[in-house]
Parts: sequence; structure tokens; C-alpha cells
Amino acid sequence: MRRLHPLLACLCGLLASRVQAQPPARSLGVTVFPVGAYVLSDTEGGREAGYSAGLAWSYRREASLLEVGGHVASSRQLTEATPMSLRITPPGPRRVRPYLGLGLSLMVAHALREEGATRSLQLGAELCGGFDVELGGGLFLSAEARYQNFSATGSPFAGERQALSSGFLGLGMHL
Repeated sequence: MRRLHPLLACLCGLLASRVQAQPPARSLGVTVFPVGAYVLSDTEGGREAGYSAGLAWSYRREASLLEVGGHVASSRQLTEATPMSLRITPPGPRRVRPYLGLGLSLMVAHALREEGATRSLQLGAELCGGFDVELGGGLFLSAEARYQNFSATGSPFAGERQALSSGFLGLGMHL
């Protein structure tokens, strides 16, 4: 038993130094998207297009395959947000990091399209994809495309749906 004490002490020392030497690398990224465009397709087949700007965030650990992100974007006609989406991305540090994600989105139209219409919060699903290119110094360029499918009424399970397709280019910073 006395022979195990030095061995256990060495093993504990090695494990403790290993744990202290490599804390998990985490990254919170905030991106400003000053350049964005969208196309909104309604239930009757009509389309509305415009320019948009947005703000996005993401949180990831270098060794993880998943990251959490979200965004808010606004234009003259509408504001849409995805508070949280789960994204799949390659683990580890990379100069170019692609991702693909799913989330739950919210949309509010600013202008009423019909005279009898009421403003309502519309719920829907989002599919997003994009990539970040590291520039150094904690800065990165970001490009993102999103497809969102919203209820045309206040009920998220209504059969009448409208689609919002959008693309954004921006500059981000790791905090």
C-alpha cells in the first residue's frame, strides 16, 4: 500500500497540470451585418424584396461540433429575429469556418398590407448557413444565408405560410 502513495501522487499531479494547462477555449462572436437583402413570398405568390441590416451573435467551444447563435434583422417592412439556433460546425480553430443551423424565428411586419389586417407576431422555422473568415486580431468576415418559413396568421400551425429568404455580409469580433 505504501508503494501506491507516490504513484497516486504523481498521477494526481499529472492530471491536475493537464487540466490547468488546457482550459476549454470558448468564443463569443458578435457580428454587425450592414449589408443584407431579403425576398418575402406571400401565400398568393406575390413577392416583396428589400434591403436589411442586422446584428448576430454566436457562442462556441473550439473542440465542439455544435455552436449556439442568433440574430435580429430589420428593414422598412419587417423585423425578424431568431433568438437561438443550433449550428453544426467543424471543431477546432480554422481560418474559414462554415456552419449549418436550425432555429425558431419570429417576425413582425411594420406596414399593414391590407386595410383590415392586424399586426401580429408570426412564428416560423429557420434554416441558415454561412461561413466566417478569420482576419486576425479577433476580427472576422461573415456571410450568411437564411431561409425562414412563417405562418401567414398568428397561429404557428396554420396552413397558410410565407417564406423569407435573405442574405447578409458583415464584420464580426470575438469577445
